[in-house]
Amino acid sequence: MKTAKWEKSKFAGAEIRSKTLGLVGLGRIGQEVAARAHAFEMKVVAHDPFISAEMAASLGVELVGLDELCARADYISLHAPALPSTRHLFNAERLAACRKGVRIINTARGELIDEGALADAIERGHVAGAGLDVFAPEPPKDWRLAMLPQVVATPHIAASTKEAQEQVGSETAAAVRDFLNEGIIRNAVNFPSVSADAYKRLRPYLTLARSLGSMVAQLGEARINAVGVRYYGELAAEDNQLLGSAVLEGLLSAILSGGVTPVNARAIATGRGIELVESRSTRSRNYTSLISVKLHTNDPSTGSGSPRAASRGEGERWVEGTVFANGSLRLVLVDGVPVESPLEGTLLVIRNNDQPGVIGDVGTLLGRHKVNIANFALGRDPDCLMDCAIGVVKVDEHPETSAGMVTEQVLAEIRAIPNIRSVWCVRLET
Repeated sequence: MKTAKWEKSKFAGAEIRSKTLGLVGLGRIGQEVAARAHAFEMKVVAHDPFISAEMAASLGVELVGLDELCARADYISLHAPALPSTRHLFNAERLAACRKGVRIINTARGELIDEGALADAIERGHVAGAGLDVFAPEPPKDWRLAMLPQVVATPHIAASTKEAQEQVGSETAAAVRDFLNEGIIRNAVNFPSVSADAYKRLRPYLTLARSLGSMVAQLGEARINAVGVRYYGELAAEDNQLLGSAVLEGLLSAILSGGVTPVNARAIATGRGIELVESRSTRSRNYTSLISVKLHTNDPSTGSGSPRAASRGEGERWVEGTVFANGSLRLVLVDGVPVESPLEGTLLVIRNNDQPGVIGDVGTLLGRHKVNIANFALGRDPDCLMDCAIGVVKVDEHPETSAGMVTEQVLAEIRAIPNIRSVWCVRLET
């Protein structure tokens, strides 16, 4: 029109009313998109392995697997974090599995899409179009995708409005003013105040709590219903709100791309339908203080594969840890099985049948891939009818050189070893 052209037939569109929107990620932003989609009378399905079924149902959203979402959705909107497991989540293979004529919107992270594969799919006519606000890298080095006529591309400006910038500035100024004038922490949920001495005493246990939360989240995908945190020993006599928040921080940071802090962790958990249950026990244990973390899910097939949890018809992961006198963090129990291991760096958590040769096979395989073993801890499950064992292997990784990294290929080869039942790679901040 700005060049005096009347190309009416060229710009025929497609209705969204009665169409199916697939949300990849049902966090805070995904939930807001779902609400707006319902206003346009769209049917909304979502894939989010960490959201509870009850939370999804309350939003009027049907939870489905990613393959089913791709097969059913007319429109797909991405709201997933940028993690190693989500890099190129939409590659050539997944795009080919999508419904022909699908349209894809990505305002989350550029790394979620293989941009070359998306350009190919659009040019073939399998994908009808895309709306992209994010790219990898930014700005793009290859402009082929952004320049396609079927693509609406914007330079990462989702939050670039005058009103948004003013609101952020006003809220920040108000928060600083209230804290300096009255000592009030605005927008903080259940954030307690502790003395310097108390914080110094709690500090190693805060790291322990965060690590246990992170570990239990990395033992496979699951729809989380609740997190149980129990304190033993000297910790049972103290106010542990900070520790509970640290567990949630570790848990949520492992499944979200960022923005989780001890201050907002409880609010984020509530928003995702995750209940935090804290308790204290006076039962005598072998350690001065100990933290126990249990993750409860509604799927008995997820997690570490515990026959104990499966027998209850629910998913459950259970880890415990303590702090030694020298300040080192120790993992002392995995799913009811005593096993003592350093709680730092990269850990391989292996569940296997207790048969000869398994340890040797794992060590040989890791050696073949140049993965160095720093510690190998073992434990047996006395309640397992199939002679189950747990192994926690601490390995040395060098991300800066990519030498000796535990890749998905390495994990797949370990799972293929006879008598191996499951293996998960857990990476903890040191």
